[in-house]
Amino acid sequence: MPQPPPVLFCPFCRDGFEDCTECPEHELTLVPIDELPREPGRLLGSVTFFADPRLGRGAVLLGATLVLVGFLVPFVRSRTVWASALEVAIDGAGNLWFTPGAAIALLWILWRRRSRDAMRAARAAVLGLAVGGALPLIYTTRRIGLVAEAYSTDVEWLSGLWIMSLGLLVAAFGTPGLGRADGD
Repeated sequence: MPQPPPVLFCPFCRDGFEDCTECPEHELTLVPIDELPREPGRLLGSVTFFADPRLGRGAVLLGATLVLVGFLVPFVRSRTVWASALEVAIDGAGNLWFTPGAAIALLWILWRRRSRDAMRAARAAVLGLAVGGALPLIYTTRRIGLVAEAYSTDVEWLSGLWIMSLGLLVAAFGTPGLGRADGD
């Protein structure tokens, strides 16, 4: 079976050509793809992989992931009762569903917005979701604290609360870098 002709590339326009040794537009000698010169000043314009941390996406991705993990690990303890935020939300603190909902919305934004400009346009929404996700945590912990105080019971906040809080802080502080490349 005959081998297809190699594709060679113009070092200037980076277009590929078959059966040519010279770029028809620039009259430069074509080279294999691995010999193309790198462009040091070229900024990354978009990402293709959802979990790509470049362009400032890493902090928001990490923050949203921490919130979802924190929602599932132990959240509060009182005497012999241990409960995750998921269990607390199921048992009556319905507002607590907004916290993982905000994390899922953050992941959805990262899924849908992959270009620099689209991510920059989403900065306000990401910050709003991070702050909005913290409000149910504050309200629920305050409400649980008041009920425990009324019954003279001690409440201990466990790692779930701190992991979710850290995740929301990481996402909020990562907002200004969203859409920013290394050279910005």
